Order: sequence, then C-alpha cells, then structure tokens
Amino acid sequence: MPWITGKENEESSLRQNYIEKSYGCSPPKALFHALLPGSLTVEAALALPIFLFAMIMILFLFRMMQVQYLVGNSLDRAAAEASLFGGLSQKEAENLAKAMFYKELAVQKCPVSGIELGAAGFSWNSGKGDSDFIDLSVSYRMRFPLNFFGRRSLSFSNSCRMHRWTGNQDGAENREGKEWVYLTPTQNVYHIRRDCSHLKITIQSVTANGTIQKKYQPCGHCVRKKKPGAMVYITSEGDCYHMKIDCSGLKRTVYMVLKEQVKTKRACARCGGK
Repeated sequence: MPWITGKENEESSLRQNYIEKSYGCSPPKALFHALLPGSLTVEAALALPIFLFAMIMILFLFRMMQVQYLVGNSLDRAAAEASLFGGLSQKEAENLAKAMFYKELAVQKCPVSGIELGAAGFSWNSGKGDSDFIDLSVSYRMRFPLNFFGRRSLSFSNSCRMHRWTGNQDGAENREGKEWVYLTPTQNVYHIRRDCSHLKITIQSVTANGTIQKKYQPCGHCVRKKKPGAMVYITSEGDCYHMKIDCSGLKRTVYMVLKEQVKTKRACARCGGK
C-alpha cells in the first residue's frame, strides 16, 4: 500500500468512524474503498469510450440507411427516365441511365462523402443482356467512422430492372398522321412531349415543422387526421405533404391520347406553347 501521511491517515480514520456509527458496524471493504478519491474517475474512463462508440455506431446506422435509400431511389428514377427513349441500343440506354443516376444523386443531395472514393466509388455490374429491359446494378462501400472489430468499411449493392419503351417510335405522329399528346387526370393542359418536366414528380423529404404544415395541406390519402412524423414528403409542384413515400398521391398517371380528343384543354406552356 502507498505511504499515507499523518493528516490523510487522520481523515481516513474519521471517515471510517463516521461510517461505523451510521451502520453500527465496520463497513465492508468494498464500500470503504468505493469512497476513496479517484474510484469514479476510473469507472468513467472505462465506460465513457464504450458509450461514445455505441452512439457513433447507432448514428452511422441511420446514415447508412439514408444513403442506401437515396442510391436505390436515384437508380429507379434514372432507369425509368432512360426507358422512355426509343431507338437506342441496350448499351446506349444503360449508359444514359448511368449518367442520369449521377444527376439524381446530386438532385436528391445524397451524402456521398460517407462512400469510399465518393461519387467515384460506385462500381457498375454487368446486366442480364435482355434487350427489352434496362438492368442496372451498382455496388459501393461505406466507411465506418471507427474501426469496428478490424473492419473499416461495409459493402452494399442496389439493383433495378425497368422495361424499355417498345411502343411507337415515330414521335408524336402515327401512321395515319394523327398527333398524339399526353395528359394527366388532374391537369387542365396537354403535353406534346412525354419527358416534359411538368409530367415528372420530384419528391423531397423535409422536416415536418410548422412552416411546412402551414404552406402545405395534409394528404387526404396517407395523412388525414394523423399526426405527421419527424419527416414528410413534398413535391415541387404539389400543395400537400405526405407521410408515406409510396402514397398514391405521389404517383402521376399519364395518358397518351389523340390530340383531337382534348379540344377543351390548352397546350402546356413549357413543351407545347407558342
């Protein structure tokens, strides 16, 4: 045992006498030693790093889920847009979808900083070789914030298969010379181009604060009288917020009809306006 000065020995004796009077007997050694200075400091030094490590890994789990969702969503949207272009070979369609994939990552603000090599860390896998489909498969690795049992990263992969457009490839006119246009059930205009930006829906996830609830109305399908969670979904042109990403209000049905059947509607100012 270390040498104790007379003053420290006296303080220790007074403390032990106080405990004996309180308990009516000599205190257990464990209790007596627990009262010695520095014991809590040692316990905190051992427990605090473990607690911080657990919290960091839990936060990383949520970031991992966010990145995987955004990558998968960007892959789906890129394949859907590329599948609308006719007259392209399978290789050209896949290359176009890959270019659109990186664009969607930027639009949705995917945090690629957590991916090894950033945006250059995506590795594309070969498709199934079916000319009627666009097959996209991408793999990537996410870095752990700390060394996790000798591992520094974890591998992920997302895949998507989208049927290519196999309809009329002659543009807006068919063999009889009649013009076709595109419209939705809720819009009062028709569109000349299928890829018009007004026919696309850009979904954003935002925090459900008071400003969003004042600016947007609750969706009649997925919200109704329910209390929104921490995150809701909105669109650039919509006036409602949604609780579910797969809500029917976030989907847009597009019909292709003859122009002579929509005489009561006006042309879209963006793709068909004069």
